[in-house]
Amino acid sequence: MHPDSFIAVAAAMANPRTVGGTSGVAMERWSIGIALTYAMMMGFVWLTGFDTGLVFWRRADFEALGGYDERRMAAEDIDFLVRLRRLGRTRGQRPPASSTSTATGTRTQMPAQGWRLLRDRSALNDFARRYWYEGR
Repeated sequence: MHPDSFIAVAAAMANPRTVGGTSGVAMERWSIGIALTYAMMMGFVWLTGFDTGLVFWRRADFEALGGYDERRMAAEDIDFLVRLRRLGRTRGQRPPASSTSTATGTRTQMPAQGWRLLRDRSALNDFARRYWYEGR
């Protein structure tokens, strides 16, 4: 994370027209796999209006929306951000026009997992259970 990330978050949230936001990411390196994974994630960015990286919002909005839907095995964060964007629209709020800071890093397993999930949709629940929930 960039050293000024939380300064940028505080500045963004000081604006009452901001519903929440994200830091965005900057890749340390590029490869075909990283580029394909990044391209696949762009759909979520377009869907939610939020980028990736550090994500932030007001606690009152999180509580008003009921937080994350714990019945979901995956993408509960994306579901929440879609609902947050809708709430913001009703109040004339939106995410900041640009990322607030940069973060670095990639997961080398993500391209392979993304390809597996594209080929076998039934693998999503298995992947989510192993990745996020087993042993926790």
